[in-house]
Amino acid sequence: MTPTGLFFCTLTAIGLAGQVAAQSDASSPPSVVVAQATMDDLQKQDQFVGRVVADQSVDLQAQVDGVLQEVNFAEGGTVSKGDVLFRIEQRKYAASVESAQAALKSAQASAQSNKADLDRQKTLFDKGDIPQAILDSASATYAEAQAAVDEARADLKIAQIDLDHTEITSPLDGRIGLSAVDVGNIVDTDSGVLATVASVDPILVSFYVSEPVLLRERRKGLITHQDNKLTTEITLADGGTYPTPGKITFVGASINQDTDTVELRATFANPQGLLIPGQFVAVSLSGSEAAKVLTVPRNAVQFDKQGYFVFSVDDKSTVHRKNIEIGTQSATRTEVSSGLTQGDRVVVQGLQKVHDGLVVKAVDSQS
Repeated sequence: MTPTGLFFCTLTAIGLAGQVAAQSDASSPPSVVVAQATMDDLQKQDQFVGRVVADQSVDLQAQVDGVLQEVNFAEGGTVSKGDVLFRIEQRKYAASVESAQAALKSAQASAQSNKADLDRQKTLFDKGDIPQAILDSASATYAEAQAAVDEARADLKIAQIDLDHTEITSPLDGRIGLSAVDVGNIVDTDSGVLATVASVDPILVSFYVSEPVLLRERRKGLITHQDNKLTTEITLADGGTYPTPGKITFVGASINQDTDTVELRATFANPQGLLIPGQFVAVSLSGSEAAKVLTVPRNAVQFDKQGYFVFSVDDKSTVHRKNIEIGTQSATRTEVSSGLTQGDRVVVQGLQKVHDGLVVKAVDSQS
């Protein structure tokens, strides 16, 4: 065979081999990635910026004047209800109490004497020995003595209250801030806030939601006039999730007209004091009893003039178009309210390769 003939035979052989390979590639089914329709909790989780606030916060102020003798707490530390935090010099107020006690005793003695005199005058009046005017005068004198006793008793109460106010106690369990005064300073009712005590367990997280979010949760029955079924989770500044969920305990009574938002507050247990007032957190809002619904990966759902649809693959690896109706969507999944059943396999990758009736090689999604 001549070299020219050999060259043409070689080209023919290569061409035939290419046709065979092309026919082989055309006959092999395309590979697609599929995922199952599953039952999931698609309760939408909205995220908001929240601020930690104390459930109770009390500013401590002096109610009497005097020299500050004691500051009995570590700034920034914890205090218990009833702890004496500040003590003002007491001698003047203790003396006032003693003086009021003496005045009360004197008034009581006078009243007792006037009562005895009144009793004698009654006896004489009953015998007809004295006129009515003398009895009336004795009765009025006794009444005045009784009034003096009541006044002295009230003065004693006031003196005792002033003495009690020389000890400024914590009204609650919590954490105390900085002291605004030092021992030796003179304090009075105009000294302002001496320190602030804030409760830490439980603690609140305040955040604001939009009007549409509030309406949505009301329609779902998660916010009612009688009860709130919403729960929250918070993410801290370091990206960590707070270990226990919170429960919505307050829903604002009106919507802010400037921002179209309403305040919500959630209560969190805080036994370790990890949450402190003023701290910023990310708040995720979710329902406490959300029902599971049928869902598919969001990237499996397509839309055309007929509506929403997916491509499903049966047990014979054949593709079928299935028209569906959708419901709630999250970032990654879509609720399917009709058109599919649990366990159906839908195409999530390779959609551009498939059409109704095509046989494919289905590979399960790893995500």
